[in-house]
Amino acid sequence: MQEESSENRNYGDLKKWQELVLKGDLIYPHEAVARFAAKFKPASAMDFGCGTGRHLACLAKAGAKELIGVDINALPLAAVALKFGAIKDAKEWENGKKLNLENGATLELFCSDGKSLSEILSDKKVDAIISWGVLHLYEPSAAAEILKEFANSLNENGRVFINLRTDADGLKIGAERINQNSYKTTRKGYEGLVYSFYSKTEIEEIFKLAGLKIIALDKEEFTQNNGEIFNSFYIVEALKEAK
Repeated sequence: MQEESSENRNYGDLKKWQELVLKGDLIYPHEAVARFAAKFKPASAMDFGCGTGRHLACLAKAGAKELIGVDINALPLAAVALKFGAIKDAKEWENGKKLNLENGATLELFCSDGKSLSEILSDKKVDAIISWGVLHLYEPSAAAEILKEFANSLNENGRVFINLRTDADGLKIGAERINQNSYKTTRKGYEGLVYSFYSKTEIEEIFKLAGLKIIALDKEEFTQNNGEIFNSFYIVEALKEAK
């Protein structure tokens, strides 16, 4: 897939996303990702939309020796390299440079702005691809194209593990509809960001289009601020079947 220019992407203001990621600087992995990493134990793994690296750290602890982080913004990637102790100053980070870690693993960090995954990785393939809180920033057709790129970047019997906001998610309330499944949010702190909200059927369709077999489709729902905020996610694990 040839990605759209950054001005035309679905998810809105990139600078705002960068500010949110750096401000939040999430430390702990999501429990579902930690379980996936501990169960599957990939030797090589990529986090697409890695932010400041919480899930890369989780994959490393599960034994992955080849780690790849991809994000639309560069500043969080420098933060990842710092956290792993691969550099001593953020200015030392170089896009795509292979970094050697103390445990013998390698870490490669790529800024994806304006580039497709195939352009970034070339013929490199991995055992697992994580993408957490990312693909619902794309409309279903664009998400299907990204999943196709995931499939092309996986070894046989490799796994994809992602989450997507459901069509019942609270961010949809009061959001401005842009087109068929694209909404500009109005929630405080998320103003102007663009999301898509997925039904189970839409998820099944986009994974089928990508040639990935869903092996687990679960739902996670929880509230925040004493019930004021309702979050609803589908969690999907899919397989690239051997030919």
